[in-house]
Amino acid sequence: MRIAVIEHAESGDYPEYLFSLIEEKASQHNFQVKPWSNSVPVSQQRIGENAVINISLDNHSSFFLNWLYQVKIPSVIKKIKADVVVNLNGIASSRIKAPQLIAAGPDFLKQDIKRPNKVMKFARDHFNVSQKVAAHILSYSTKESNLLLNVQEKIQYLPFTAPAVFRTFEWHEKIMTKAQFADNREYFISVIEDESLNDFVMLLKGFSRFKRWQQSNMQLIILPKYDSFSAEIRDKHSTYKYRDDVQLLENAEEKEIPPLFASAHSFIHIAGQFPQLYILSIAMQCSLPVISFKDDDVKEYGNNCILFCDEKTDESLGNNLIQLYKDENLHAQLKEAAGKQAAQFNRVEYAEQLWQLFEAKAQH
Repeated sequence: MRIAVIEHAESGDYPEYLFSLIEEKASQHNFQVKPWSNSVPVSQQRIGENAVINISLDNHSSFFLNWLYQVKIPSVIKKIKADVVVNLNGIASSRIKAPQLIAAGPDFLKQDIKRPNKVMKFARDHFNVSQKVAAHILSYSTKESNLLLNVQEKIQYLPFTAPAVFRTFEWHEKIMTKAQFADNREYFISVIEDESLNDFVMLLKGFSRFKRWQQSNMQLIILPKYDSFSAEIRDKHSTYKYRDDVQLLENAEEKEIPPLFASAHSFIHIAGQFPQLYILSIAMQCSLPVISFKDDDVKEYGNNCILFCDEKTDESLGNNLIQLYKDENLHAQLKEAAGKQAAQFNRVEYAEQLWQLFEAKAQH
């Protein structure tokens, strides 16, 4: 079975997440994972009979995207003899004969997106064609999927799930992590977009309100979502009153991320246009209470483990930090709820469902 996976640059969390599931299953089934090269003839690319072919594309103009999906990509799919085609950006082509699956992530389903990129706009403009051609539509949300009228029978629910390496820590494990990263102190943990200065300022102001109330050594550890923080964020941190209690942890190794989450007091969910549902699933699997601004997707995923802010203000955020810190019963209740909620998002089961979908379509 040959699976062609099409993904444009800067695709977002859901495409990246789905591809990680595909890679995991490919490894389990001893499939080759092969990047497609446009400059090398197919006969010289040594594509195995059982392979995942990753076709990575740039973001282009609408005119060029139309040519890609009408001419270039159908030609590539035919040459590599793909049995199944997965488009992680929600685009299907009527010129492709193989069964097609398309992904509908937050950037695709939400209607109030500011400044959609070219691929996002193209996918939306061509959705009527794509939904007719696609055999299945992969969706991260049952609620948002209801916006897709007349295609309910095609929708396959595949929510964000956390890898097994993220888990609940025992007391002695937390002690070791705090000694390594937080000078043996308790800490909140948060993740923000690398250049999202507004989110960063909101987080600092909320933490300031907490620190003025709780004169102690509680820390805040902030991780960049991707690589490193912008110069503006670092400059803002350098002049922050409580900067000694706020760590911008840019150089953490991959193996250090699970213990950092599992040893935190709680997770502060701050997001711009799109909720950070993958990171939320990680926090829940580590049994962390979560503080978040109101969001329908966050509510669907987190259910009863979220302490929602009444308003999207730093005052409301700070008040929730205070409430969660001083109310140990509430903290224990949310912690237990997080573990129970995470159990409903079984990564192994959803990855297997996706792979079985590939196998079923490849046989047709």
